[in-house]
Amino acid sequence: MTQTPKMTLALQWARYLDCNPCGKRLYQYSQFCKKVGDFARTHDLVARIAHEPGRTMLVDWAGLTASVFDPATGRRSPAYLFVASFPWSTWVYAECFPDMRTRSWISAHVHAFRAAGGVPDILVPDNCATATDRRRRSEPIKVNDAYLEMAEHYGCAVVPARVRKPRDKAAAEKAVDLCETWVLAPLADERLTLLEELNAEVHKLVDALNARPFSRREGSRDDAFLGEERAALNPLPPSPFEWCEWRRCKVAPDYHVQCEHMRYSVPHRLVGRTVDVRLGSSTVAVLDGGEVVAEHRRLRGRRGQYSTDPAHMPPEHLEAQSLWTRAWFERRAGEVGPETRRLVGAVLDAHPVEAQGYVPCSNILSLSRRGRAAELEAACVRINAAGGAATYTRVKNTMSALRAEALTARGGATAAHAGRVRGAGYYRRDRG
Repeated sequence: MTQTPKMTLALQWARYLDCNPCGKRLYQYSQFCKKVGDFARTHDLVARIAHEPGRTMLVDWAGLTASVFDPATGRRSPAYLFVASFPWSTWVYAECFPDMRTRSWISAHVHAFRAAGGVPDILVPDNCATATDRRRRSEPIKVNDAYLEMAEHYGCAVVPARVRKPRDKAAAEKAVDLCETWVLAPLADERLTLLEELNAEVHKLVDALNARPFSRREGSRDDAFLGEERAALNPLPPSPFEWCEWRRCKVAPDYHVQCEHMRYSVPHRLVGRTVDVRLGSSTVAVLDGGEVVAEHRRLRGRRGQYSTDPAHMPPEHLEAQSLWTRAWFERRAGEVGPETRRLVGAVLDAHPVEAQGYVPCSNILSLSRRGRAAELEAACVRINAAGGAATYTRVKNTMSALRAEALTARGGATAAHAGRVRGAGYYRRDRG
């Protein structure tokens, strides 16, 4: 009879007393415990796992939690302790996080690599949901995509421990036990209000744990790790891994995708398509068919903000993008002619507030419709040469005067002689 998980010797002895249908003489509790201990010592054998420096890092979450208190309400929030251990030197890294989700799991590994100054060859987690996809026992173990992406970035492998085989990562279980005793227990009576303050205390206690001399070997964890194991680690990559979330979004008619209540532009040809969006801590990338088609700085703060790249806009929208600005009016006037552009600039400069000249400029440019751009340019030539204030009325009257002069030059009737005009005698009362 072996001791099963969560089954104490007292419960096993009670079950042993119930299993006596023949009325045989039974062992008392003390003798029963002795027999079970003797059986375990001779049958429950343990194989020693030989570890190499820098090859393996064992990771796990501690079973106990720390606490962070709200300074206003005093409400307690749990803080979960991540523990990483290098089994050759038994060097320990620990840090608290507000949850045990994938983002915290990945960030914990990144921070552990940075603190260690290198990367091991193999990561050994248990089969928690942040490391592997939970499946049936008959199905093979599959490492989470985000966890695998992080491992590939650092050039290491993920080899989860066997299900319900805690001895595969005995060093991690021992490190967790040490952290619960020497880190979490001293912090049990502390009322810290910030996670940063809690982690500062955690790091101090972990440093003290690593500096404590071994009881059965020379030196300390720091001596073993800094003296030999750190040199065996693989170098860190040039940039740390950036945690990313993935979304599937449909491109709206305004050629933007919406993620986390923010909108990011994509090339207008993708309107109506469903694309992949990678949300990083500082950047947002949009992928179509595995190819990056747009990148933006991630927006923070107020909801509903837009990040629009002018290169993603169709030409007609690019013009509308700058509507009611000096650049737009000058560009429109330049299409009519250089003198019109000069006159529009003078109108804008004549107002103490530039925006006050937008409506007059819009009215002046409307005179170029119906094929009258050449007339407007000629009127602007005359007005610019004469000087003075340029107004819509002045430009319109100048255009009318130029048309009349053109008629006179061609020998046509002037406005005074055009049409039929009755004389004064027609309106006399006594006309016969």
